[in-house]
Amino acid sequence: MKAFNKTQFILFQIFGINLCISLAKLICGFLTNTLSMVADGFHSILDTIANLVGIAGVTASLRPPDDKYPYGHKKFEALAAIAISFMMFTASLHVFTEVIDRYIQPEGKHPEVGLASYIVIIGSMIVSYLVHKYEHKQAHALDSSLLEADAKHTFSDVLTSVAVLAALIGAHFKLYFVDALASLCVVCFILKGGYEIIISHMGPLVDAAVHDPKSIAEIALQIPGVIGVHKVRSRGAKDQSYIDMHIEVSGDITIKEGHKIAVIVEQTLKEKLQGLFEVSVHLDEPTVKSVDGPAETG
Repeated sequence: MKAFNKTQFILFQIFGINLCISLAKLICGFLTNTLSMVADGFHSILDTIANLVGIAGVTASLRPPDDKYPYGHKKFEALAAIAISFMMFTASLHVFTEVIDRYIQPEGKHPEVGLASYIVIIGSMIVSYLVHKYEHKQAHALDSSLLEADAKHTFSDVLTSVAVLAALIGAHFKLYFVDALASLCVVCFILKGGYEIIISHMGPLVDAAVHDPKSIAEIALQIPGVIGVHKVRSRGAKDQSYIDMHIEVSGDITIKEGHKIAVIVEQTLKEKLQGLFEVSVHLDEPTVKSVDGPAETG
């Protein structure tokens, strides 16, 4: 529980930092007419979105299932993440159309680069890199895959800011086309980030398999008394997954003995599979007596 609370606190801290960075880039970008900085501001919002999704995910994992939502609340996190991704696609479309508009009518739309622009973009790069290092360190300390993933996403903000810095230098030498190219590069980062968010959160919504059935069967078959394994299914998210499966046990044992084997299977799977929330084990008698190997896991 303490690790989860610590993760929430870290994500709240980083959310505040990323929000400030985003606003600084957007305000400076609009005031100086630097399109690439505006695009980078939108890209930084993806970091704040990632933080919000992370906070929602940790909070949902702490909230137990109830009568209305017996399988928990993780799908709300996925729905929110996908909805926000489409908002980011809309923002990237705005930047793209602005690039086209500047190409058609460039008069009066050149960036007005000043000291403030360099302070904002270089400062944001330094802060984002420090946040990345901090998250990476805390991810290892708390053994949090969520923080590790967010740290990698934060580092992408450093890379996009490099493109904006190039645009600022280009504008200083009146090479205004660099701003448009940098804007398109950032748009590609936004689209890539939004796509990855959608793909990573689509699985829980469509009940995609989370665990490999063969790996689950191999673990279960190591338990004494388990003769075969079949109908293995999994769903949910990696940090909160569900498994239901059928194991074959000897028809000569009592119901109590069979139940004991099932409980051991459940406990063993929860120990070996990270994020496993619930396991449902059904007992079957073997249809065919065999010592050749495991039963079918499909």
